[in-house]
Amino acid sequence: MDKELRRSLGLLAVVTLVTAWFSVTFYFPDEHYQVLEFMSFKLGITPASSLPWEYSARIRPWFQPGLYFLIAKPLIALGLTDMFTITFILRALTGLLSLAALALFARALLPTIEGEEEKRAFVRDLPLFGFLPYLFVRTSSETFSAAFFALGLAVALDRRTSSRLALAGLFCGLAFESRYQTGLLGLGLFAWLAIIAREKLAGLAAFLGGGVVALAIGALADRWGYGAWAFPSLGYVDVNLLQGVAAHQFGREPVFAYLYLLPAQIFFAITLGLMVALVLTWLRNPRHAVTWVTLPFVLAHIAIAHKEARFLFPLTILATAFPVLGFSPRLPRWRESFARVWNWRTSWAARTVTAISVLSMIYFALYPFGVRPHIPMARYLYRHDPGPVWSFAKPFDSYPIYRPAGFVVGRLKDQAQLDALLEKGPVYLMTEMPVAPAGINATLLYSEFPLARFGYGQAGTDYIRGYADFAVRHHFLKLLPLYWYTLYRVERSATIRP
Repeated sequence: MDKELRRSLGLLAVVTLVTAWFSVTFYFPDEHYQVLEFMSFKLGITPASSLPWEYSARIRPWFQPGLYFLIAKPLIALGLTDMFTITFILRALTGLLSLAALALFARALLPTIEGEEEKRAFVRDLPLFGFLPYLFVRTSSETFSAAFFALGLAVALDRRTSSRLALAGLFCGLAFESRYQTGLLGLGLFAWLAIIAREKLAGLAAFLGGGVVALAIGALADRWGYGAWAFPSLGYVDVNLLQGVAAHQFGREPVFAYLYLLPAQIFFAITLGLMVALVLTWLRNPRHAVTWVTLPFVLAHIAIAHKEARFLFPLTILATAFPVLGFSPRLPRWRESFARVWNWRTSWAARTVTAISVLSMIYFALYPFGVRPHIPMARYLYRHDPGPVWSFAKPFDSYPIYRPAGFVVGRLKDQAQLDALLEKGPVYLMTEMPVAPAGINATLLYSEFPLARFGYGQAGTDYIRGYADFAVRHHFLKLLPLYWYTLYRVERSATIRP
């Protein structure tokens, strides 16, 4: 089993590192603005005025940005000043941390799975969870907290001693200091230790002691980050739960929203299977630690008014256990029925789901997909710095951590203004679609749409329009706008007068 586990983890490690290299983007803005820009502020790159409002409100933890700072600062001191290279290193190290957490979690979980065939299925299927490498390399609080909590759960499941439980509490506390919502996972684990595992008082005290140490580390990080003593966890609860700022700004969703929010992505097939498997885990494995930690976490997020799929990403590593814990034919409840269900894993439907998951994993490993990030364009501007950039639409302003010194963006009112600028020399024009505006012959410099360089920019434009129509018709999915920034060099002689 160890050999097969090493092989599965080895495959994931290769894909994770490839994903870290190509995935220059972020999944959601918080991954960048609440973590990397915080770190960049301490590096002296991002001004405080460019940080999000959460900084002045003091409601975000500094543990993860502080840890990244401890990595980036020596690299800069050694002469590595390209921030894209530094953030790649941070993504790769975050991916390796997540892989280590998965490895320890898998080893600790195996003894709790009945049956050699079930154990082998769990180990062999790990590389088939296609979303793992992409989420592993995200510099987000969801990824960091998922890794630390999985480490804490793994330590708590394996040979419980006071010292190990103290370490488990430390890891759970660090998960909390990465993302406050994961405190619910830690509380679930503590309840399982006390009620199901019947851990002695000394062991429970050790677990709590480890958590207190983590809180002390987080308090010091917050003191360093904000420059004064602060209690961002309390502020977060006050602002987002009591005052309801998140629900007011970003909307309220019905209690059943996760039924459509979670599958609304490229991994929809395997996600639907995992959602069913999680509910079956609760019903068929009520005494398992995974049930005790996931049930309160999910129920609490269902109860909260504002919902997003990423809020459940801290369960990423634990999700690898859902199928075997939910569908295993050896569990006492509905054994005969699930003996037949278990055999479906070799059916054409299961193979189709697996193929979609693996192909999607390869796609995400090689293509820098993200929600409204446009980091590829930011990288081009950072490394080439063409000078002032103009646009007929809202100008692309890059990101503080990647913004070239003296970078200037401007918005064009009309063609006459463009003509006036061309009288002084070439103009760098940016569009939101991979085609130049009508009436302008321009030289393509760079496009986020990969096929634009081969002359297929119109195909990308048609896709954007089709996507926009779909988003309007299916507004309940809350799909975000899609566009590919494209940069052209426009010469005076290239402008066609009416």
